[in-house]
Amino acid sequence: MKKIIVNEYGSVDVLKEIDAPIPTPNDNQILVKTAAIGVNDPDIVMRKHGPFPTMPKEFRPTLPHMLGQDFSGIVAQVGKAVTKVKVGDHVVGFSMSGTYAEYLLLDEKSPMAVVPENLDLVPIGALYLQAATAWSALITNGHLQAGQKVLIHGGAGGVGSMAIQIAKDAGAYVITTAKGIHKEYLEQLGADEIIDYTTQDFTKLVHDVDLVVNLTGTRTLNASYQVVKKGGLLTTVNGLPNKIKAAMYGVKVIYARGDLSFETLDKIVKLYNKGKLKVNIEQTYSFNLDDVKQAHLDFEKGSNQGKRVIVFN
Repeated sequence: MKKIIVNEYGSVDVLKEIDAPIPTPNDNQILVKTAAIGVNDPDIVMRKHGPFPTMPKEFRPTLPHMLGQDFSGIVAQVGKAVTKVKVGDHVVGFSMSGTYAEYLLLDEKSPMAVVPENLDLVPIGALYLQAATAWSALITNGHLQAGQKVLIHGGAGGVGSMAIQIAKDAGAYVITTAKGIHKEYLEQLGADEIIDYTTQDFTKLVHDVDLVVNLTGTRTLNASYQVVKKGGLLTTVNGLPNKIKAAMYGVKVIYARGDLSFETLDKIVKLYNKGKLKVNIEQTYSFNLDDVKQAHLDFEKGSNQGKRVIVFN
């Protein structure tokens, strides 16, 4: 089978294609033929710099290793002790050992869910990581309730688009920041207010929100404490929280990691099945070295509207 790995960190030229034997599952393992994977921010950061400071030790790979986290595919083989899936099942999930390969060997305890066979595996391959990250920032750590007001920074990206949809499903009033070119797309997602951060200052337009979700950088994070109401909450997945500054404004701040629990995965898949979560695809790429490099380069340009997805044969 074909795999794409990194032996060092740096530009897209560190991505290398190799041939490897198709693995055989042991009693408690599952072999999945990969259908699609999402290109995510951790892929770019890991390729360029290696494990990032906030990454838990148990998630930190050593060289050489594969990039990639979320996937969709079809179960090709199962170990004799596996009971949660069977050969032929269509699945989505998350792999801590990478997904840039034509076949993935997974432990039965890995986050994974069976999906209806009528669902297109291409968009759903890019669902899980972005939705789990948004869910954590809004629900698991953000404790968002119906009727509350939330400000989501970076609403047009993969995680941001999921966050808007999840927040609306929870019954919240949603304000988001993004470039003005994304206005129509954000309205389609359900955003109630859209702030063009290139021409508008959100600190002068927003105040007393219950929750801020920061999906952008430290600069935006540092400016956001002042717009949260007293006793409110700020969650961030990009940029480390400043608890001293939060205390000055009388708010709470939490660094939110993706909620990869089976319970959350089940809720995400159910919302997707009901049509309440949609994956907008910016562009698809074939699983070959040149296309994967281009996917990384395109992602790094920024202003992504939805997801970039790598599709397998």
